[in-house]
Amino acid sequence: MMVNRKTLNINRHLAHLRAGEQYVLGVPLESISEARMTRAGLGAAPEAGSRVLPPATGGAASRRNANGFDIIHRNQPKETRFRQITWTWKERHGRDTVEQTGVKDVPYLRYPRTAVPPYAVEFQVQARSDGTRFVVAGPFTVGTDFDAVATNTANVFREQFGGFEVLTVNLGQWVATPVRRVNWELLPPGRSPWLAAKPALDRVVMGAPAGNRGVIAARFSAIGGHTPEFVAVGTAGFDGYAVFGFLRLGFCLLESRLVNNATYVLSDTDWERVSQLSKAEILAQAAHRGRLIHTRNWFDELAQLFAGPSRRAA
Repeated sequence: MMVNRKTLNINRHLAHLRAGEQYVLGVPLESISEARMTRAGLGAAPEAGSRVLPPATGGAASRRNANGFDIIHRNQPKETRFRQITWTWKERHGRDTVEQTGVKDVPYLRYPRTAVPPYAVEFQVQARSDGTRFVVAGPFTVGTDFDAVATNTANVFREQFGGFEVLTVNLGQWVATPVRRVNWELLPPGRSPWLAAKPALDRVVMGAPAGNRGVIAARFSAIGGHTPEFVAVGTAGFDGYAVFGFLRLGFCLLESRLVNNATYVLSDTDWERVSQLSKAEILAQAAHRGRLIHTRNWFDELAQLFAGPSRRAA
């Protein structure tokens, strides 16, 4: 039975299942319009085995799933934080006046927050043995406690496809198909990958709030100045992310237009493997060897990152 209303607790829809039993949430593929499938990042005609992180644009549940969220502690004293902005000033150079632009940190007060990482639950297209195809997520396990991840996933289905069904794993035998994530668009490498990628990265920057665009553009330019061998931009739930590959130095950089985020240093330079990592796997400590936090020291830390490997490669 299709559930098309907001779900406050997934357990309300699991009365027909036993504690400890596994289930998946899903929607028959034939019931989804091409427009909705495309907006969800699956494309108009997804193949069995396609897997994608839903975009954050569907609603609150989709944003929590793709980007995480903050728990604001309004019962605690405010603390000083910093946000980065671009600013412009004029300098006298002899008889000439030269306009300069830089990035600086501006302090402000806010309540303390605890960052909750994204749930990063992916949609996947699976075909049953009778040929019926579904978009599903899971599996999840029936329990007595509130399951925040499954409940949020139910609401992601509602935002992206208008509703969801609870399907037991025993309803049918799924045809095994290889997983193929479609979260990224690899830009044509050519002879100058950074120059070829510039228009796509400009579109990523323009998707940010106007006050943040200068800082994001400055970060992209700082990374691009080190001549990456390939560049890829994220789609669907990875919208706003970009990967810069530095094969000669043995790492990739994952950068985001999200404020108060970090640049992730990935040890793997094989694009095929990197593109098949889920967001949860990328953000896990085991998948990256370091992070450059978006603070006033970011540009210095980036320079140090490239200085070390360059000396070893020389």
